Amino acid sequence: MKSVNYHIDISDVTAHLVTVTLSFTPLSDIHELTLPAWIPGSYMIRDFARNIVSIKATDANGSLLLNQQDKQRWHVHCGKQKVHLTYQVYAYDLSVRAAYIDDEVAVLNPACLCLQVNGLHDLPQQIMLKKPADKRCKDWRVATGLTRIKQTEALAFGHYQADDYQQLIDSPILAGRFELREFAINDVPHYLIVTGDNLTDLDRFSGDLARICQTQVKVFSALPDDLDSYWFLLWVTEDGYGGLEHLNSTLLLCSRNDLPVKGVDAINDSYQQLLALCSHEYFHTWWVKRLKPAVFHQYQLDSEQYTNQLWLYEGFTSYFDDLALVRAGLIDKACYIKTLEKTISRVTRNPSNTAQSLTDSSFNAWTKFYKQDENAPNAVVSYYAKGALLALCLEAELTQAGSSLSALAQQLWQQCRTTGTDDDAVNMLLTKLGYADLASSLTSWLYDAAELPLTSLLPKLGLKLEFRPMQHAEDLGGETDNKTAIFIGALTKNANGLMQISHVYHGSSAHHAGLMVGDQLLAADGKKITSSNWPHLLQRFTQGQDIRLHFYRKDRLLEADLCLKPTKQQVAQLTVCDDAKISAWLAPV
Repeated sequence: MKSVNYHIDISDVTAHLVTVTLSFTPLSDIHELTLPAWIPGSYMIRDFARNIVSIKATDANGSLLLNQQDKQRWHVHCGKQKVHLTYQVYAYDLSVRAAYIDDEVAVLNPACLCLQVNGLHDLPQQIMLKKPADKRCKDWRVATGLTRIKQTEALAFGHYQADDYQQLIDSPILAGRFELREFAINDVPHYLIVTGDNLTDLDRFSGDLARICQTQVKVFSALPDDLDSYWFLLWVTEDGYGGLEHLNSTLLLCSRNDLPVKGVDAINDSYQQLLALCSHEYFHTWWVKRLKPAVFHQYQLDSEQYTNQLWLYEGFTSYFDDLALVRAGLIDKACYIKTLEKTISRVTRNPSNTAQSLTDSSFNAWTKFYKQDENAPNAVVSYYAKGALLALCLEAELTQAGSSLSALAQQLWQQCRTTGTDDDAVNMLLTKLGYADLASSLTSWLYDAAELPLTSLLPKLGLKLEFRPMQHAEDLGGETDNKTAIFIGALTKNANGLMQISHVYHGSSAHHAGLMVGDQLLAADGKKITSSNWPHLLQRFTQGQDIRLHFYRKDRLLEADLCLKPTKQQVAQLTVCDDAKISAWLAPV
């Protein structure tokens, strides 16, 4: 059987280099070779080809002419013999999107390593993964959702295969030292791979994860028909966080402190965040990896590929990820309400809530959401967080009507998983189900840069929502004992021992005082400002008071009057107003 073959050699652990040999039988005199500019699920141009440090082409007769066409395309001039492309890739990207190598782990995304051969992308793509010769890697193993072939043993270096190039780049490989736990969901084996030597309770982690998976399966009634295994590939570092969905796996990044502690039953904030991340990526098994925008059925990997629908695919997923934790019994209602307060506050405290619509946020993810700068709180709304709140609004209306968002998601899955969704798919389904007024409201929620009607809708789920002024940079809602705390509407960071403004919220006290990003605060009414004393210093002033600020702007010493007015930035306070309603909503599906 014809195939495209890749020999991947982690050739220099210390220099973080991978040597790839690509072999194929040519069909024409010239073949084009391309490397993706981005990886599906992460909507930013990453120019993976920039990490190729050398490349050459040969066949049995010697060197072949290889012409680079642009930043990610090459033309190889072929003869009659099998072609071999040999190239080295620098792998030191501490993220889940590319490749990284050190003496403990190798994280290999084929999207940034494997050149596509035009005309041969529908053939099986085979990988021979060579064990590193470095003695530090002698006890390394391999974990991947790719199919093992040619007598390769489980978790061993050797031969793996994808059905085609799209599946290849959707199958990350994790090699190194790791621990393994296995559990079954509906008779389908699920594997939890955790790198490194960690002081943690993996049996508990695996058990909690199984409960989450089973809860997510109930949303759709069954696992996808083509899923015969699933891999949680967890890369543990001293300080990291992130995840990326794949067809039958997810590559995750976390801190060692996020893992559960042996003998401690309670779920702390960091472990809850890790479980929610796993829940989020697992939900994508249905919601993105199979049901997706119609435009993504053929990925365009050389440039941006636009859609208005990220609010649906990331927003709904962000709603169901936390919801699964409470429905699985891992957190209680009070904890979930606190988590929901934070999600609401992350949206409502930023001026961007009424500056950018959800469809615009989705469409411009490539240049705005993924490339946020100091003005982002004023201009960029999160299709993750606000999309989750839109899902919450739909949940409230559907629950009131005797249905649920889970029922809507399941019907959308059944109707559109083969064709994909267009921009009107949810509206059309709502109308078809008899919710024409809700479909009209959804259009407004999506296309208008406006606040969502959470205050009026949440009582339908048993919650009362109130807002209060934001009091400090880390304020994400909830009750507070300090009713007089003041937030000036500027975020700061430490810069060479001085407190430097990093963000200024439009309409805030800082904005009206003329403060700018980069200003370094020195004194307030003659009293020195430091990062540690600033919150306490503000408490000694009163709302409505004018204080004199001294600050540096670049190399100039300036002063300004700052009026300490209540901030316009609002955070959420939730209370239960109907226990029966909230219990019914959060009950296991």
